[in-house]
Amino acid sequence: MTGDIVVAATRTDPASINIAERLMELASWVDEDGLYHRFENYSLVIFSEKLITLRGVEERLKGMGLSPELIVFASRHQAKDGTPRLCGHFSGNSGEAVLGGTSRELAVAAPGALKSFISNLARDPPEGFEITVEATHHGPTDLTVPSFFAEIGSTEAEWSNPDAGTAVAKSILKIEDLNPPAFLGFGGGHYVNRQNRLLIETKIAFGHLFSNYQAEDLDFEMIEQAARKSGAAGAYLDRKSLRSAEKRKISEALAEIGIEMMNEREIRERYPLDL
Repeated sequence: MTGDIVVAATRTDPASINIAERLMELASWVDEDGLYHRFENYSLVIFSEKLITLRGVEERLKGMGLSPELIVFASRHQAKDGTPRLCGHFSGNSGEAVLGGTSRELAVAAPGALKSFISNLARDPPEGFEITVEATHHGPTDLTVPSFFAEIGSTEAEWSNPDAGTAVAKSILKIEDLNPPAFLGFGGGHYVNRQNRLLIETKIAFGHLFSNYQAEDLDFEMIEQAARKSGAAGAYLDRKSLRSAEKRKISEALAEIGIEMMNEREIRERYPLDL
């Protein structure tokens, strides 16, 4: 990717530090007056606060002389099932803010960058790790610069795993300038399995993704905000996972906005991946 990219890490998170340390090992970084490290078009900034509770990130970066086109948050992922995962997702709260950010506010998504990151991981995953996108969740939500979270999960053992850190770091450094058609995604579990397969196996990217447990929060205003902040050209509904009333509500909002809905077969036929 040719535009400036900030990788934001935090000292409060072992997975974040793992990724930052692997980034430092993989490239020749220059210390910029103790504020951040620079390598080509990448800047590595290490914060002292939790990433999900950060506010005013863009102003803070501006104070360092940085005006990125993309922000990548290097973070841990925690899950009760303990499955080793390397993940990526956008930040935002479709309903009440529980883990940082503002209620009913979404950050600006980076569909092409997230697709590139996940595809990079999927091409050479570390042994034993699942590669997946996640539904949109948590903060920070006040971002106007496109961003996404790059994560190691799901327990302390994986957070400090150097192979996992290296895989995420390499995938960040290989982010390409992609301009794929961006879709909104609705339905499925937190790991939105059908959307994940479409992202990896077709030419489309996904902007904001909402699982079935978030569907009750969605109204016209939230769907319009998601479309606008994703640059969405289409939408995919995992219909089997959504109730009839939810499908109707989402479909009516998308029709009013003017976004075409496509099923999996239509997406695969129209946007096949060139192998």
